[in-house]
Amino acid sequence: MPLIQAYLIHHNDPNRRPQREAITALLAQLDLAVIPVVEQPPLAPLPKGWLGRWALMRREWAKRSADFQQRRLREPHRALEWQLRQYWTQLQETLGLWRTPRTALQHPWRHTQVEAIVSGKHGRAWRQAQATGVDCALVFEDDVSCQPDSLARLAALLQALPSVLQQQPALYLDLAGGYPPGQVLPLDQALPGGTAIADWWLPAVHTNTACAYLASGPLLQRWLRALDQQPALAELPIDHLINSASARQAPQAPSGHWREPPFRHGSFCGLARSWQQ
Repeated sequence: MPLIQAYLIHHNDPNRRPQREAITALLAQLDLAVIPVVEQPPLAPLPKGWLGRWALMRREWAKRSADFQQRRLREPHRALEWQLRQYWTQLQETLGLWRTPRTALQHPWRHTQVEAIVSGKHGRAWRQAQATGVDCALVFEDDVSCQPDSLARLAALLQALPSVLQQQPALYLDLAGGYPPGQVLPLDQALPGGTAIADWWLPAVHTNTACAYLASGPLLQRWLRALDQQPALAELPIDHLINSASARQAPQAPSGHWREPPFRHGSFCGLARSWQQ
């Protein structure tokens, strides 16, 4: 059996305590201890003057670039169209940002900071996993929702994992979904024939959301290499970070997805309050 470590990303939100207790108890039944990733820096104030607008614009541009990069991967036949749409969207957002009163910039500034903080916690989990030499990391955010069959499905997945890793050492499995699959995944690129592990195998890493996922050690190593070579990636939201790091360092790593994943993303289905609310 591969060496697996589980990590739980959270900030001690009392409203999400039931979700944290549920996933911890479920993993304990599989003899998997959970390492919490909790510590985070305080939110910084919006820089004064034009520096604040510039800082916010830089982050929004990076997020939009990552978003459209993934769209080009999903629909390569529309690459030029998506590139032009990216420039147009970024121009519109820039003009809107410079016209927005400073008081209205506080919310988007906080939003981008929290996104970067969450991504930083995922990155710390990856580094801990690499330092301990695990074969795979299971990473959960604390709005993950366990389902009646989650334990059985995760146990079956872990049982089948050794043979899958032999064929695909760099591997990503999206365990909780979020958006309707056809909205964010290039299902037309799915490799022929599903398996007992996943309904769709895509020939590259495409996150739905990063609420819960399994990433193999070789893939974690490549994500960390991307972060070391381009530290600005750490400011992206975690789903964009995973997609961008994979595109740069692991373009051939497959990702597995389900119509009904083993877990659910609670913030998307009303089972947990989103931090964005």
